[in-house]
Order: sequence, then C-alpha cells, then structure tokens
Amino acid sequence: MRRFLKYIALKSFNDGLSKCNDLGKNLISKKRINRFLDLGCADGEFTIEFIKGLKSKEIYGVEIVDKYCRQAKKRGIKCVKQDLNYKWNFDSNYFDVILSSQNIEHLHNTRLYLEECHRCLRKGGQLIVLTENLSSWINIGALVFGWQPFSATLINGWSLGNPFIWHSEKPSKESALISYLDKGVSGVNSHVRILAYKGLKDCMKQAGFKDVQIYSKGYLPFWGKLSDFLCNVDKKHGHFLIGTGMK
Repeated sequence: MRRFLKYIALKSFNDGLSKCNDLGKNLISKKRINRFLDLGCADGEFTIEFIKGLKSKEIYGVEIVDKYCRQAKKRGIKCVKQDLNYKWNFDSNYFDVILSSQNIEHLHNTRLYLEECHRCLRKGGQLIVLTENLSSWINIGALVFGWQPFSATLINGWSLGNPFIWHSEKPSKESALISYLDKGVSGVNSHVRILAYKGLKDCMKQAGFKDVQIYSKGYLPFWGKLSDFLCNVDKKHGHFLIGTGMK
C-alpha cells in the first residue's frame, strides 16, 4: 500500500510541476527580451528549456554550486556564482524578465531576495516565481497527523519526518554539503522557508511589485484534467504556486 501511495504521490507531483512550469512560461508578457535572468539556474538545462520560444538576446543565471555554474556556462548562459541571500552583483534596472524557479524556498533572506529582484528589473520588467505551496492540501494533511509537511522533509541532507516521502534526495558528496553548511548556506540541500498563497502575494507586493497575481497547479494527489479543474475552483491549495508581478 505504501509503495502504491508513493507512486500516486510522485505521479501527481511531476504532473503538477510540469504544469507549474508551463504556466510560468505562458505568463511572461514580453515576447522579445533583451536580458533574461534565472536565479538558481543549476546546470542551465531548465533555463534553456524555459526560455525556448521566447526571444532573448542575453541569458543570465546565478548559481552557487561550482559544477553547475560551469555546466550552465557551457550552455551559453552568462552564469555568475553568487549566494542569493546577499546583495547581488548586478546593476539596477538591468533585466527585462527574472525567473525564480523552485528557489525562493531555499533562502533565508526572502525579503532581500525579492527587493533585489525589484531593483534589478527595468521599469515594466516582470518577475516570475515558481515555488511549492505550504498551504497545499497534502501539506495541511501531513501537519494534521503530526508529520513534516511534504515540502519540508528535506533537512540539510536528511529526508525525514513523514512516512510517505516519495523522494530521498541526498547530496552526491557529504563533504560538499558540509562545506556549504560551514559557510552558513544551509539552503543548498533543504527548504528553509516555504510560503503559502497569501504569504507569497504579500511578500511580492511589499517588495514593490505591481499587478501581483498568484496561481496554483498540482492539486495533489490528483493529476491531469481533474487536478486542473480543482485548481481553477480552489486556486489557493494547489501544491505549486506561480506568482507574477511587474515593476
């Protein structure tokens, strides 16, 4: 039974994540982009896939893991090594679109992160935020049973606190994880602060963004058309949040 439930969880999670990414891409208002920035771009594979179909003259990325930064550069991304918990080494009013995909939940300094997004965007520029939703029904259900929310089971390389965890991500090298922890960068392999629907909306507004809209995808444990229908009826409790705001 547990194996079957994990199968359902993984299937619905992946379906929701895919639809989250698709909606994020479709929400970009500009079809011609001079400078696009992906925050926490990893090896750049998702960055290139996300920007496909959008005309961007320059593609930038920020990544803290050296190996991923090198791989992103090989894909033609102007990747900068940076801890996003601190002020960024970018000029103000520089980017047309900034993407934060599954990244904001890994940071301690959420306020500075969003303020820097606002500072670095040009007037009329757009921020797209993709992240997990603390108030998704499966997270709420886990809390009722006294378990870790599904979005908060990964703690500095440990995967624990919930008997139905369908992923057990671990760092490829324990020494690499320890080196980041020694520097105070605990979010490399864990979620630090997971936002709920209203939390994300209020944070973006407080950072100065206008026309903020929040959507959700992935009405776990369902998938497909039923999940889409339920997210349209109840947009606050899907497992993934998609936020958009303009400068």
